[in-house]
Amino acid sequence: MSSDNRVIGFLENPSTKTSRIFSTFLLLLIYLTVFQVVAEVRYNSFYTENIQYFRFFELFVLFVFGVEYITRVIFTPNRLKYIFSFYGIVDALAVIPSFLGVIGFGVVDLLWMRAVKIFRLVRVLKFVRLRSSLGGVTGRLLPYIAVAIAFKGITVMLEGKGWWIEIKHLNVIVGVVGFTLAVLLGTKLNVVNGRIYAIEDAVCRIVGAMRDMQNNAAIKQDLADWSKQLEIALKSSEDKKNEKVSDMRNRTDLLEEKLEVANVGGPNTAGFHRDVAYLLHRATATTPEAYEQFLKYVTMVYALVVIFVVPGLTGLLMSVLIVYSLGGMYFLIDDMDKPLDYGDNSFVDVRLDALEFYNNKNSKL
Repeated sequence: MSSDNRVIGFLENPSTKTSRIFSTFLLLLIYLTVFQVVAEVRYNSFYTENIQYFRFFELFVLFVFGVEYITRVIFTPNRLKYIFSFYGIVDALAVIPSFLGVIGFGVVDLLWMRAVKIFRLVRVLKFVRLRSSLGGVTGRLLPYIAVAIAFKGITVMLEGKGWWIEIKHLNVIVGVVGFTLAVLLGTKLNVVNGRIYAIEDAVCRIVGAMRDMQNNAAIKQDLADWSKQLEIALKSSEDKKNEKVSDMRNRTDLLEEKLEVANVGGPNTAGFHRDVAYLLHRATATTPEAYEQFLKYVTMVYALVVIFVVPGLTGLLMSVLIVYSLGGMYFLIDDMDKPLDYGDNSFVDVRLDALEFYNNKNSKL
């Protein structure tokens, strides 16, 4: 890999510990930029008393983002494409106007400078793409928490304006909607949790049936081969899952023919085929799309209402807690809805210990 690709890979795909720390550090700077702008607008006396620290922070942020932008321009293979892309323009607006203001180039309106700083918040969208590299549910939520803080920071600034609409007595409405959302999330959690246990039970019953059937020497090797392919199919990536499951259905039909030739039948094989059919169906089944979309939109709207309506620092704290709690529950349950996804970004997986032990034991024979 060339040095250019390594540098861009470090910035775009934080797969190492150092690159993850750097990505989290940039995210922290964006968080602090929000508080700086809020302090400047809403808490001007505090800002004035500590203006030297705020100016140092502004210069430091400008230096970090400036170095990052220059690095991207130098090492990106297609420079013009990056410079005129959406994120390239956002990166430029987050650096160049502030730099011109620092060196005193022309007379820059203070309100315009504050608005320019807000462009740094748009950079949070980059971290949404990198959420899987930051680790765990919290890592996946960090960009969304940053977005919530960004929008809440803007509303806190606007709340000081006379034209900003203030809505009172929303406690009952927010509470009722929050309870409804919790019921929806709880219902899905109950369904997917039951699905996980049902899949694990089906795997154990399939292994138990194979242990009985393998006593027939004529089909022992066929069972071992079929079992190994079943494990491969269940652990396959999501983009290949449908293909692997379809192939396993065909393999199961062929295995049934061999079982009949070997005179292996009865209730044992009937239960075996029922459990296999159930397991392969569950490998690709998910929650109905209508329920999934409704749950997603309700969660998003509820969070936005809290962000834009609940005022002040109370609203900021509520926004962070709601995004972290409800968003974390949503992502966790959504991952549980894919119990046979064994990718690096998966949080909850079905345990296939019984099947793995059976295949490992057969491979040693």
